[in-house]
Amino acid sequence: MPQSSYTEDDVIQAILDVTENGLSQNQAAQKNGVPPTTLSDRLRGLPSKSEVTQPAQLLSKSEESRLVTWILRQEALGYAPSHRQVRATVAALLGQQGRERPIGVH
Repeated sequence: MPQSSYTEDDVIQAILDVTENGLSQNQAAQKNGVPPTTLSDRLRGLPSKSEVTQPAQLLSKSEESRLVTWILRQEALGYAPSHRQVRATVAALLGQQGRERPIGVH
């Protein structure tokens, strides 16, 4: 079954439609294009997927943003780093901060 396309804002609006506007869960889910099970889960207090996966990330959002900026600068200078170089840079950054952990493939 193909995954539907909806945003976190759609989920929040669906939650508001149920809690503040009196719509049923099915009505709110359909109105906002959110799977009914997702809306039901969120109304029961389950976290979003991004909230669940965030602790597994090696880099914070700001560290990741700085890494992207560095990669783009290198690319603009004609020295686009390879995947191996990016992984080595991340490993060095984590090592300097005492957060040495294995780096995944992706």
